[in-house]
Amino acid sequence: MTETPAQTPQDPRPPYRQIDDIPGWFMRMDMEVFDQLLRQTEARLGGGDLAELGVYLGKSAALIGWHQRPGETFTVVDLFEQEATAEENRAENEDQYAELSQEAFEKYYLTVHDTLPVVVRGPSASIVDRAPHGTHRFVHIDASHLYEHVVEDIAAARTLLKPGGVVVFDDYRAPHTPGVAAAVWQATTQDLRPFAVTMNKLYATFDETEPWLDVLTQWIDEREFWRQEVQQVAGRPLLRVRRPPKKRQPQAGAARREPEPARKSWWRRG
Repeated sequence: MTETPAQTPQDPRPPYRQIDDIPGWFMRMDMEVFDQLLRQTEARLGGGDLAELGVYLGKSAALIGWHQRPGETFTVVDLFEQEATAEENRAENEDQYAELSQEAFEKYYLTVHDTLPVVVRGPSASIVDRAPHGTHRFVHIDASHLYEHVVEDIAAARTLLKPGGVVVFDDYRAPHTPGVAAAVWQATTQDLRPFAVTMNKLYATFDETEPWLDVLTQWIDEREFWRQEVQQVAGRPLLRVRRPPKKRQPQAGAARREPEPARKSWWRRG
């Protein structure tokens, strides 16, 4: 495992355009939710350390790093070139993340920042051996998709977070990552409490959800672009952040069509 120094940002606004230039998967909706929660965890929790488990080429890490304040530590962990131990994990890494290396991550991260976070090379759960315990305000988990590993990552987040801290899970609903869904929803029967979901990410805490639910609902009301709905899941409110519906534009001069008569089906019932 190797380490490099943490960094301190100068500009309070995330450079979205620069982040967009880094390869990876990070929707603008989640960029803005990250930005809001990172600002609010700083204000409401009095600051705290930051962590990301699984970095790929640094797209989300670059945004998180923009919120690192003096005295805070930002720690990232990934296997990078180190070979995965599980066959399923090794196959996925070779298929989808062959270009990932520590050198590539650091190169892209430094297109946005002047200095690097603390970089740990190894399994994602090993972050607990290098990062402070009980001091983190924000932890993003986007590492292995295997159920057993995600269970370990959830335990790591529980160890790292300070009271009221936020943990974010990627790929909680993707068809190719059922292990993530199984581990995350199982943890909700224990002490993990989700408060918001987007298409790609689930936002949760191990404490009360009301403060963060209020933060996001108020922010969306003021934002006037994203839409929201609150559902009840297992007796708790869960905010769904979504895009506005697409408006259908009527075609100019289009004649009104009469409904077509029902067609007979070629398939005949018994």
